[in-house]
Amino acid sequence: MAAIDDIEKILKQVGIKYTRDQKVITMRWKTDHFDDLKVKITTNNDDSWTYVVAPFTSISQVDESVKSKFFYDMLKESWKANGVKYVIDNDDDIIVISETNDTDLTAQEVQTLVNHVVHACDVLWEIYPS
Repeated sequence: MAAIDDIEKILKQVGIKYTRDQKVITMRWKTDHFDDLKVKITTNNDDSWTYVVAPFTSISQVDESVKSKFFYDMLKESWKANGVKYVIDNDDDIIVISETNDTDLTAQEVQTLVNHVVHACDVLWEIYPS
């Protein structure tokens, strides 16, 4: 059985609403700063890694005059965040991600990974230049 199938069973067990499209599970969260935060769970091709990912915005949306400070703030917050990274992908999109190579995840571990990503998105919103 694929890891994503196991994660889907866990989400059903703990009552988290989601949709699934092949190898990607998508959840929508309402937080202090987001009305519709999309968080996705996926795995790599051999199911040896699980990723909890929340796309944020394109780095091109950040004004050049404040980019350096924003990058510095992201780096500091990334250090403080528990098990979460703030990254910029190949398309210059800011991504919040948590990953694990634990192939036998428990319900508590899945909830923790998702909660850390959701919380990290709220933190990123607070440091994002407006």
